[in-house]
Amino acid sequence: MHAPNDTAGERLRNFIARVERLEAEKAAIAADIREVYAEAKGTGFDTRTMRTLVRLRRMDAAERAEHEALLDIYKAALGMLAGTPLGDAAMKKLGQPPAPASADVPAAAPPAPNMPTPAPDAEALEAARQKGRDAAAAGQPVTDNPYVAGDPRRAAFDEGWCQHTGNDGMEIPAAWRRAAPRKTETSAPPSATPKKPKKPKNPPKPKAGG
Repeated sequence: MHAPNDTAGERLRNFIARVERLEAEKAAIAADIREVYAEAKGTGFDTRTMRTLVRLRRMDAAERAEHEALLDIYKAALGMLAGTPLGDAAMKKLGQPPAPASADVPAAAPPAPNMPTPAPDAEALEAARQKGRDAAAAGQPVTDNPYVAGDPRRAAFDEGWCQHTGNDGMEIPAAWRRAAPRKTETSAPPSATPKKPKKPKNPPKPKAGG
């Protein structure tokens, strides 16, 4: 008759063996996946895009739609979709008019040699800031910045706009935000630290021979 400890030990060995077999299978599967990606790369496919597609296909339809909508909105806010149908749709979701195609696209032709574009002086930058303040006061969105990317006056316009409104103008509608994790309520700390009770004074010792 086997002792109870022998039965428990045998069960433990079986569990460990099963885990080890699964770990070995997982390593073999990972190697097979790498081999498939290498084969796809050898035929001309972009493996980074393939990995993105695999990650997207793991999502359910609702999660994937939320992810793609947020991505389009963030791209539009950064001017990465200006003048495209996706960018116009994303700007509409933001409640802002579509940005012109040239709003965030640098000029195609660089300045001619020996004719560098002079940097705007302090007066021109302050004028751009004031133009941003005036646009904010008129209720125009920050994306109505008239200066092209790379122009220091563009940043000055944004700075003036933000100074007037107190925000960056890129608020995302609540429907397009990810749900924030709930915070656990914590008790407020006491306003004052309680004082430690004073120790009682030692009673007088009785006199000897009393």
